[in-house]
Amino acid sequence: MIEFSVIVFSRPNQQERLLQSLTVLVQASRKEPGAVMYDLHSSDDGLFVITEKWESQAALDAHEEAVHFADFQEKAKDLVEKVLRLPLIAI
Repeated sequence: MIEFSVIVFSRPNQQERLLQSLTVLVQASRKEPGAVMYDLHSSDDGLFVITEKWESQAALDAHEEAVHFADFQEKAKDLVEKVLRLPLIAI
């Protein structure tokens, strides 16, 4: 099982457009084979957190090759200030 969170910081005044793009990404990603969890959280100041859980590395790799993921990456160039990926640390 692969589990991690992605923190996405919106560019100034792009929160709504980013939310729309992230919503499309989340809805499509949840339908992918091997997707166990793909949740989106947001704050009022343009901070978004995606929590992902995948059955395997192969499922995650397929997700990162999906058309909807590539579409989001292209749109994100104008909407995203910074992205942090936080892996789950089992303790």
